[in-house]
Amino acid sequence: MGEIRLSALISDGMVLQRETENFIWGYATPGRDISLFLGAYQTAARVGEDGYFKLYLPQMQAGGPWEIRLGDGEDSITIRDILFGDVFLLGGQSNMELPVVRVMERFGEEIKTTAKQEIRMFEVPKEYAFGERRAEIENGQWMKAAGDELLLFSAAGYFAANELYEREHVPIGLLQTAVGGTPVKAWCCEETVRKLGHDVADLAECKQEGYPKQVELAEAKRAELWWEEALAGCDKRSGTIELPGFFSGTALKGFCGALKLRKIITLPEDTDWGNADATLYLGALIDADFAYINGKKVGETAYRYPPRIYEIPKGALHAGENEIEVKMLVFNGEGGFMPGKEYEICYNDNGKKKVSLNGLWEYEIIKEMPELPETTFFQYKAAGLYQGMLYPLRNWRIKGCFFYQGESNTGRPETYEEEFTAMIADWRALWEQPKLPFLFVQLAGFADGKEQTDGTDWARLREEQRLTAEHVERTMMVQAYDLGEYNDLHPTDKKSVGKRIALAAEKLIYGKNVVCQGASVKEVNRMPEKVQVIFEPAETVLHTAEKENGKKSVCGFTWIKEDGSRVEAYAEIAGNTMVEVKLPRETSCIGMSYAWNDCPLDANLYNEAGFPVVPFEIIF
Repeated sequence: MGEIRLSALISDGMVLQRETENFIWGYATPGRDISLFLGAYQTAARVGEDGYFKLYLPQMQAGGPWEIRLGDGEDSITIRDILFGDVFLLGGQSNMELPVVRVMERFGEEIKTTAKQEIRMFEVPKEYAFGERRAEIENGQWMKAAGDELLLFSAAGYFAANELYEREHVPIGLLQTAVGGTPVKAWCCEETVRKLGHDVADLAECKQEGYPKQVELAEAKRAELWWEEALAGCDKRSGTIELPGFFSGTALKGFCGALKLRKIITLPEDTDWGNADATLYLGALIDADFAYINGKKVGETAYRYPPRIYEIPKGALHAGENEIEVKMLVFNGEGGFMPGKEYEICYNDNGKKKVSLNGLWEYEIIKEMPELPETTFFQYKAAGLYQGMLYPLRNWRIKGCFFYQGESNTGRPETYEEEFTAMIADWRALWEQPKLPFLFVQLAGFADGKEQTDGTDWARLREEQRLTAEHVERTMMVQAYDLGEYNDLHPTDKKSVGKRIALAAEKLIYGKNVVCQGASVKEVNRMPEKVQVIFEPAETVLHTAEKENGKKSVCGFTWIKEDGSRVEAYAEIAGNTMVEVKLPRETSCIGMSYAWNDCPLDANLYNEAGFPVVPFEIIF
C-alpha cells in the first residue's frame, strides 16, 4: 500500500478535543508496526490486513502547539502546530455557512484587526453520497482566525468561538459542515429517513446509480442555454420604472428573461475622480446581474441572495454625467430591486460621500423567456450530506454541536420536531455520545422584502424548534427571531447570534450560571376586560426595547379572531413578570399570540439581560 495516508482532518494546525481520549487513524502497508510520538508519549500498533491502523493519544490539557510524529520504519509523517482545546461542529444551512467576508460591511474594522491564532476552523468539503457512505475526508485544511483565512470562517461560528475563547481561555476548533439551502432530512441517516417515511421515494431515486450526476449535467446545460438565449436577444421594448422595488405592479410584472436597466447620475467637479475610491451598492437584485459604469463592467452575481457591493476602478467615474447600467436576468417572474436596501455610489472620506440611485430608471427588454425551471440540488436530498459529510467525521472527538437551520423546512413545519429530534439522535449515535450537547439557533425574522406580512409558517417552525428543546435533553434553543431583517434571508448581525450561542454553551456545556434566554409564558388569566400574561422565571424583569420605529409601548401582541385573522392588541407591563392585554370590545377573540409572525420585528418585550420573550400562541 506504500506511504502512510491520513484523513485531511489529521493535518497541520488541527485542534483536538482536550481532556478526552483521541486517536489518530489512517492507512499504511499491511503488517507493519507503526509508531506515534507526542512529546514524551509513545505508542505503537500493527497495521491491519486491510491497511488500517488506529493509535490512541493520552488525555491532554488545553494548550499547544504540539507535534505528532508517525513512522513505520520506512515512511514517516510529522503533523505540526497541534492544539488541544474544545471542538464544536457547525451544522445547518446558509446562515451558519455565511462567511465572515459577507459581514465585513458591518464588522470590517473589528475583523481587520483580528488575529486569533488559537481559534481554528476546518471546512468539510461539500459532498453528498447516496450509495456507500464516504469513509474519509480527502481534502481541506485547518485555517486560523487571522488575515484572509478568517474571511472564510463561518461568521456565526467565528463570533461564537471568539466569545467562548475570551470566556474559557482555551483553543477553539470548529468543524464547518453547514450547506446553504439544506432541509433537515439531508442531515439524517438513511435508516432514519426510511423510518420517518416522508422522503423514501426521494431517497430511492437518488440511490439509482449515476442518476444525480446525469441530472446535474442536463440541468447545467439547460441553464447555460437559457442564459445564452436570454442575453443574445434584442427585443428593444423599453420604458421606465421606479426603483428600488419589486417588478410586480409595474409594466414588468411577471417578466422572465433578460433586460437592461439604465440610470444617468451627475457627479461633482470638485473631486479627483481619477484617484477616487468609490463603491457601487446595488442592494440585492432578483435574480442575477452584470453591473457596468460608463460601459466598464464592475461586478456580477449569479443568484439573488448575495449583497451587491462592487468596487469601482479608479478612473471609471468622471465629473458630470455618468451611466449606470445593470443587465438583469429574472428566472421566475418575480424580479426586482429588493426594497429597503442601499442603492448608491459611495466615494471618498471612507465612503461618506454618496450619490443615490433611487428613483426613475430606464429599462430595455433584451429577451423575454419562459420561466427557468428550478435546479435540482442533490445536497438537499434526504441522507445525502449525512453520508457524504458527517459520517467521515465520526472519529473526531467534539465538545458539542452548534446548528442553524430551518428556513428550508418552513414549507412543512408540522413535521419539523419529529424530523429534527430524529436528526439529533442520529448525530449522537454517530459520535457515540447519547448526551452530546446540541445548541440550535431559532429562525430569524424574514418576510422576503415585505414590511408587513401576516404569514405564520416561520412562527410555526419556531414553535417546533422550541418544542424540540423542551422535549430533548441536553439541547437548547438560541433565540434569534429579533435579529432578522425583513428583506434579507441572511441577516448580517452574526456577532449577536454568535454571542448568544456562546452564552447558551456557557450554561448548557460549561455549567456556568448565566442568563442566556428570554422569559416564556407561565400562565394566562382571562378576565372580563383584559388578559393577564405571567412569565417565568420569577426573577425576570420585563421591559420594552425601543425599535427603529421609536415605539416604547409593548408591541407584538395580537388577538386571534374566529375567522383566523389577527388584530393588534394593546398591552402594557403590569409588573416584573406580568403583561396585561386589553380585550377589544368590538370583536370576539378565540385566542392571543405574541411575536407569532414570519417576521415579528415589531415585538419589543425583553428581559433585563437583553433577551426577547419567547413567541407563543394560545387558544382560549
